[in-house]
Amino acid sequence: MSGVLSGPEQAHWEEDGWCLVQGLLPAETIAAAQQVVPSLVPTAEEFADDVDPVRNEPFRVDSHRVMPRFPFEDGALNDIVVHDRIIDLAEQLLGLDDLRLYQAMLSAKYGEAALSDEQLLHVDFGNHTLVVPRHEPGYQQLEMFVYLSDVTAETGATRMVSRRLTPDIPVERTYLSQADYADLYAAEVPASGPAGSVLAYRPDVYHRGVRMTAPRSARYMVHVSYKPAATDWLGSHALPSAGEDLSWYRFVQHATERQLTVLGFPPPGHPYWTAQTLAGVAARYPMLDLSPWRDAATGPVGAEA
Repeated sequence: MSGVLSGPEQAHWEEDGWCLVQGLLPAETIAAAQQVVPSLVPTAEEFADDVDPVRNEPFRVDSHRVMPRFPFEDGALNDIVVHDRIIDLAEQLLGLDDLRLYQAMLSAKYGEAALSDEQLLHVDFGNHTLVVPRHEPGYQQLEMFVYLSDVTAETGATRMVSRRLTPDIPVERTYLSQADYADLYAAEVPASGPAGSVLAYRPDVYHRGVRMTAPRSARYMVHVSYKPAATDWLGSHALPSAGEDLSWYRFVQHATERQLTVLGFPPPGHPYWTAQTLAGVAARYPMLDLSPWRDAATGPVGAEA
Protein backbone atom coordinates (compact mmCIF):
# COMPACT_ATOMS: atom_id res chain seq x y z
CA MET A 1 0.00 0.00 0.00
CA SER A 2 1.12 3.55 -0.65
CA GLY A 3 2.63 5.04 2.51
CA VAL A 4 0.90 8.38 3.03
CA LEU A 5 0.77 8.48 6.84
CA SER A 6 3.52 9.72 9.11
CA GLY A 7 4.63 7.51 11.97
CA PRO A 8 2.61 9.43 14.59
CA GLU A 9 -0.48 9.42 12.35
CA GLN A 10 -0.22 5.67 11.81
CA ALA A 11 0.21 5.10 15.55
CA HIS A 12 -2.79 7.30 16.32
CA TRP A 13 -4.88 5.29 13.87
CA GLU A 14 -3.78 1.94 15.28
CA GLU A 15 -4.18 2.91 18.93
CA ASP A 16 -7.11 5.33 18.91
CA GLY A 17 -9.07 4.28 15.81
CA TRP A 18 -8.85 7.68 14.16
CA CYS A 19 -6.29 10.15 12.91
CA LEU A 20 -6.10 13.64 11.41
CA VAL A 21 -3.91 13.90 8.31
CA GLN A 22 -2.65 17.28 7.11
CA GLY A 23 -1.12 18.17 3.76
CA LEU A 24 -2.47 15.09 1.98
CA LEU A 25 -4.12 16.91 -0.95
CA PRO A 26 -2.57 19.61 -3.15
CA ALA A 27 -3.50 23.15 -2.11
CA GLU A 28 -4.91 23.84 -5.57
CA THR A 29 -7.29 20.89 -5.27
CA ILE A 30 -8.72 22.27 -2.03
CA ALA A 31 -8.88 25.81 -3.45
CA ALA A 32 -10.80 24.64 -6.51
CA ALA A 33 -13.35 22.84 -4.32
CA GLN A 34 -13.73 25.88 -2.07
CA GLN A 35 -14.70 27.95 -5.12
CA VAL A 36 -17.59 25.58 -5.84
CA VAL A 37 -19.14 25.57 -2.36
CA PRO A 38 -21.11 28.88 -2.61
CA SER A 39 -23.05 27.51 -5.58
CA LEU A 40 -24.32 24.64 -3.43
CA VAL A 41 -24.77 26.09 0.08
CA PRO A 42 -24.80 29.58 1.64
CA THR A 43 -21.59 31.36 2.57
CA ALA A 44 -21.01 32.31 6.19
CA GLU A 45 -21.91 35.93 5.41
CA GLU A 46 -25.04 35.03 3.45
CA PHE A 47 -26.25 32.86 6.30
CA ALA A 48 -25.45 35.37 9.05
CA ASP A 49 -27.21 38.19 7.16
CA ASP A 50 -30.11 35.91 6.18
CA VAL A 51 -29.79 36.98 2.56
CA ASP A 52 -32.03 34.10 1.43
CA PRO A 53 -34.26 32.91 4.31
CA VAL A 54 -35.68 30.00 2.32
CA ARG A 55 -32.21 28.72 1.48
CA ASN A 56 -31.04 29.17 5.07
CA GLU A 57 -34.04 27.58 6.78
CA PRO A 58 -32.99 23.90 6.56
CA PHE A 59 -29.66 24.66 8.22
CA ARG A 60 -31.44 26.37 11.12
CA VAL A 61 -33.31 23.13 11.81
CA ASP A 62 -30.78 20.40 11.01
CA SER A 63 -27.62 20.82 8.96
CA HIS A 64 -27.97 17.23 7.71
CA ARG A 65 -31.10 18.13 5.72
CA VAL A 66 -29.06 19.64 2.88
CA MET A 67 -26.14 17.47 1.82
CA PRO A 68 -25.36 17.50 -1.92
CA ARG A 69 -24.14 14.07 -2.97
CA PHE A 70 -21.62 12.54 -5.33
CA PRO A 71 -21.39 12.72 -8.27
CA PHE A 72 -21.38 16.51 -8.03
CA GLU A 73 -22.13 18.74 -10.99
CA ASP A 74 -18.75 20.42 -10.62
CA GLY A 75 -15.69 18.27 -11.11
CA ALA A 76 -13.68 20.04 -8.40
CA LEU A 77 -15.58 18.22 -5.64
CA ASN A 78 -15.50 14.94 -7.54
CA ASP A 79 -11.73 15.32 -7.82
CA ILE A 80 -11.49 15.19 -4.03
CA VAL A 81 -13.72 12.14 -3.65
CA VAL A 82 -11.67 9.98 -6.01
CA HIS A 83 -8.32 11.75 -5.72
CA ASP A 84 -5.35 9.37 -5.93
CA ARG A 85 -4.10 10.56 -2.54
CA ILE A 86 -7.49 9.87 -0.91
CA ILE A 87 -7.51 6.39 -2.42
CA ASP A 88 -3.91 5.88 -1.28
CA LEU A 89 -4.94 6.80 2.26
CA ALA A 90 -7.94 4.48 2.18
CA GLU A 91 -5.80 1.62 0.91
CA GLN A 92 -3.24 2.11 3.66
CA LEU A 93 -5.84 2.34 6.44
CA LEU A 94 -7.93 -0.59 5.19
CA GLY A 95 -4.92 -2.73 4.32
CA LEU A 96 -5.91 -3.72 0.78
CA ASP A 97 -6.23 -2.21 -2.67
CA ASP A 98 -9.54 -3.58 -4.00
CA LEU A 99 -11.84 -0.86 -2.65
CA ARG A 100 -15.23 0.63 -3.44
CA LEU A 101 -16.50 4.12 -2.76
CA TYR A 102 -19.82 3.84 -0.96
CA GLN A 103 -20.59 7.38 0.18
CA ALA A 104 -19.63 10.94 -0.72
CA MET A 105 -21.41 14.20 0.10
CA LEU A 106 -20.88 17.82 1.11
CA SER A 107 -21.94 19.16 4.50
CA ALA A 108 -22.26 22.72 5.79
CA LYS A 109 -22.69 24.08 9.33
CA TYR A 110 -23.16 27.66 10.45
CA GLY A 111 -22.55 29.62 13.62
CA GLU A 112 -25.19 28.84 16.27
CA ALA A 113 -27.64 27.64 13.62
CA ALA A 114 -28.95 24.18 14.44
CA LEU A 115 -29.78 22.97 17.93
CA SER A 116 -29.94 19.42 16.57
CA ASP A 117 -26.25 19.55 15.70
CA GLU A 118 -25.37 18.87 19.37
CA GLN A 119 -25.18 15.09 19.34
CA LEU A 120 -24.63 12.29 21.82
CA LEU A 121 -21.46 10.28 21.56
CA HIS A 122 -22.19 7.52 19.10
CA VAL A 123 -20.72 5.04 16.64
CA ASP A 124 -21.67 5.00 12.96
CA PHE A 125 -21.84 1.33 12.13
CA GLY A 126 -25.57 1.20 12.94
CA ASN A 127 -26.38 2.69 9.54
CA HIS A 128 -23.25 1.58 7.70
CA THR A 129 -23.52 -2.19 8.05
CA LEU A 130 -26.22 -4.82 8.37
CA VAL A 131 -24.18 -6.70 10.96
CA VAL A 132 -21.34 -5.55 13.29
CA PRO A 133 -17.78 -4.42 12.56
CA ARG A 134 -14.95 -6.86 12.01
CA HIS A 135 -11.57 -5.20 11.69
CA GLU A 136 -9.28 -7.50 9.78
CA PRO A 137 -8.44 -6.37 6.22
CA GLY A 138 -11.30 -7.25 3.91
CA TYR A 139 -14.07 -6.59 6.44
CA GLN A 140 -13.72 -3.08 7.79
CA GLN A 141 -14.78 0.21 6.28
CA LEU A 142 -13.46 3.76 6.52
CA GLU A 143 -15.04 7.18 6.93
CA MET A 144 -13.21 10.39 6.09
CA PHE A 145 -14.01 14.10 6.41
CA VAL A 146 -12.05 16.36 4.05
CA TYR A 147 -12.02 19.88 5.50
CA LEU A 148 -12.77 22.69 3.06
CA SER A 149 -12.53 25.30 5.81
CA ASP A 150 -10.40 25.71 8.91
CA VAL A 151 -11.99 23.59 11.63
CA THR A 152 -11.59 24.47 15.31
CA ALA A 153 -13.35 23.62 18.55
CA GLU A 154 -15.48 26.76 18.05
CA THR A 155 -16.33 25.95 14.43
CA GLY A 156 -17.74 22.49 14.95
CA ALA A 157 -14.70 20.19 15.10
CA THR A 158 -16.00 16.66 15.59
CA ARG A 159 -15.36 15.40 19.12
CA MET A 160 -13.49 12.09 19.12
CA VAL A 161 -12.96 9.45 21.82
CA SER A 162 -10.06 7.02 21.67
CA ARG A 163 -10.83 3.34 21.13
CA ARG A 164 -8.48 2.70 24.04
CA LEU A 165 -11.18 4.05 26.37
CA THR A 166 -14.15 2.09 25.01
CA PRO A 167 -13.26 -1.61 24.54
CA ASP A 168 -15.66 -2.77 27.23
CA ILE A 169 -18.77 -1.02 25.90
CA PRO A 170 -21.25 -3.62 24.54
CA VAL A 171 -21.27 -3.65 20.75
CA GLU A 172 -24.99 -2.97 20.55
CA ARG A 173 -24.73 0.29 22.57
CA THR A 174 -24.39 2.73 19.68
CA TYR A 175 -25.38 5.90 21.62
CA LEU A 176 -23.98 6.93 25.01
CA SER A 177 -25.82 9.12 27.49
CA GLN A 178 -23.96 11.94 29.21
CA ALA A 179 -25.14 10.72 32.59
CA ASP A 180 -23.85 7.15 32.18
CA TYR A 181 -20.62 8.00 30.35
CA ALA A 182 -19.57 11.34 31.77
CA ASP A 183 -15.94 10.17 31.80
CA LEU A 184 -15.94 9.70 28.03
CA TYR A 185 -17.49 13.10 27.42
CA ALA A 186 -14.74 14.56 29.58
CA ALA A 187 -12.11 12.67 27.55
CA GLU A 188 -13.34 13.68 24.08
CA VAL A 189 -11.02 15.82 21.95
CA PRO A 190 -11.83 18.11 19.01
CA ALA A 191 -10.43 16.96 15.66
CA SER A 192 -9.23 20.46 14.77
CA GLY A 193 -7.24 21.19 11.63
CA PRO A 194 -6.76 23.68 8.80
CA ALA A 195 -8.53 23.48 5.46
CA GLY A 196 -7.21 20.49 3.54
CA SER A 197 -6.98 18.25 6.61
CA VAL A 198 -8.53 14.79 6.46
CA LEU A 199 -10.16 13.20 9.51
CA ALA A 200 -10.22 9.42 9.13
CA TYR A 201 -11.98 7.10 11.58
CA ARG A 202 -13.37 3.62 12.05
CA PRO A 203 -17.16 3.18 12.29
CA ASP A 204 -16.85 1.84 15.85
CA VAL A 205 -15.10 4.95 17.17
CA TYR A 206 -17.29 7.01 19.48
CA HIS A 207 -17.59 10.61 18.34
CA ARG A 208 -20.15 13.36 18.09
CA GLY A 209 -21.02 16.50 16.19
CA VAL A 210 -21.40 19.76 18.12
CA ARG A 211 -22.97 23.14 17.54
CA MET A 212 -20.91 25.93 16.06
CA THR A 213 -20.24 28.62 18.65
CA ALA A 214 -18.21 31.09 16.58
CA PRO A 215 -20.57 33.77 15.18
CA ARG A 216 -20.67 34.49 11.45
CA SER A 217 -18.74 31.31 10.72
CA ALA A 218 -19.21 28.29 8.48
CA ARG A 219 -17.71 24.82 8.32
CA TYR A 220 -17.62 22.88 5.04
CA MET A 221 -16.53 19.26 4.64
CA VAL A 222 -16.62 16.55 2.01
CA HIS A 223 -17.59 13.21 3.55
CA VAL A 224 -15.94 10.26 1.79
CA SER A 225 -16.32 6.58 2.72
CA TYR A 226 -14.62 3.51 1.29
CA LYS A 227 -15.06 -0.21 1.86
CA PRO A 228 -13.58 -3.44 0.48
CA ALA A 229 -15.08 -4.85 -2.70
CA ALA A 230 -17.57 -7.73 -2.39
CA THR A 231 -18.93 -6.65 1.01
CA ASP A 232 -22.66 -6.43 0.38
CA TRP A 233 -23.35 -5.92 4.08
CA LEU A 234 -21.42 -2.62 4.18
CA GLY A 235 -22.71 0.70 2.86
CA SER A 236 -24.71 3.74 3.89
CA HIS A 237 -27.57 4.02 1.41
CA ALA A 238 -30.57 1.75 0.99
CA LEU A 239 -30.60 -1.22 3.35
CA PRO A 240 -27.67 -0.51 5.69
CA SER A 241 -29.15 2.89 6.52
CA ALA A 242 -32.35 1.09 7.54
CA GLY A 243 -30.40 -0.59 10.31
CA GLU A 244 -31.51 2.00 12.88
CA ASP A 245 -35.22 1.90 12.01
CA LEU A 246 -37.61 -0.10 14.21
CA SER A 247 -39.29 -1.45 11.09
CA TRP A 248 -35.99 -3.08 10.10
CA TYR A 249 -35.66 -4.79 13.47
CA ARG A 250 -39.25 -6.02 13.27
CA PHE A 251 -38.48 -7.49 9.86
CA VAL A 252 -35.25 -9.15 10.94
CA GLN A 253 -36.76 -11.05 13.85
CA HIS A 254 -39.01 -12.97 11.42
CA ALA A 255 -36.67 -13.14 8.42
CA THR A 256 -35.22 -16.37 7.09
CA GLU A 257 -31.60 -17.05 6.33
CA ARG A 258 -32.33 -16.87 2.61
CA GLN A 259 -34.14 -13.55 2.94
CA LEU A 260 -31.32 -11.97 4.90
CA THR A 261 -28.67 -13.33 2.56
CA VAL A 262 -30.23 -11.76 -0.53
CA LEU A 263 -30.42 -8.46 1.37
CA GLY A 264 -26.69 -8.47 2.00
CA PHE A 265 -26.11 -10.47 5.22
CA PRO A 266 -22.93 -12.55 4.93
CA PRO A 267 -24.25 -16.08 4.29
CA PRO A 268 -23.66 -18.97 6.69
CA GLY A 269 -20.12 -20.25 6.34
CA HIS A 270 -18.77 -16.92 5.08
CA PRO A 271 -15.34 -16.03 6.55
CA TYR A 272 -16.92 -12.90 8.12
CA TRP A 273 -18.48 -15.09 10.81
CA THR A 274 -16.41 -15.68 13.93
CA ALA A 275 -17.35 -16.31 17.54
CA GLN A 276 -16.97 -12.59 18.11
CA THR A 277 -19.16 -11.44 15.19
CA LEU A 278 -21.81 -14.06 15.98
CA ALA A 279 -22.00 -12.76 19.54
CA GLY A 280 -22.15 -9.17 18.33
CA VAL A 281 -24.94 -9.80 15.82
CA ALA A 282 -26.87 -11.75 18.44
CA ALA A 283 -26.63 -8.71 20.73
CA ARG A 284 -27.73 -6.35 17.95
CA TYR A 285 -30.64 -8.61 16.89
CA PRO A 286 -31.67 -10.58 20.00
CA MET A 287 -34.83 -11.95 18.32
CA LEU A 288 -33.01 -13.34 15.27
CA ASP A 289 -32.47 -17.10 15.14
CA LEU A 290 -28.79 -17.36 14.27
CA SER A 291 -28.77 -21.18 14.20
CA PRO A 292 -27.91 -21.46 10.47
CA TRP A 293 -24.92 -19.16 10.94
CA ARG A 294 -23.75 -20.85 14.14
CA ASP A 295 -24.14 -24.33 12.66
CA ALA A 296 -21.98 -23.37 9.68
CA ALA A 297 -19.31 -21.63 11.80
CA THR A 298 -17.06 -24.60 12.54
CA GLY A 299 -13.30 -24.84 12.84
CA PRO A 300 -11.33 -21.66 12.07
CA VAL A 301 -14.43 -19.88 10.73
CA GLY A 302 -15.98 -19.85 14.18
CA ALA A 303 -12.79 -18.99 16.01
CA GLU A 304 -12.09 -15.68 17.66
CA ALA A 305 -10.54 -13.14 15.32
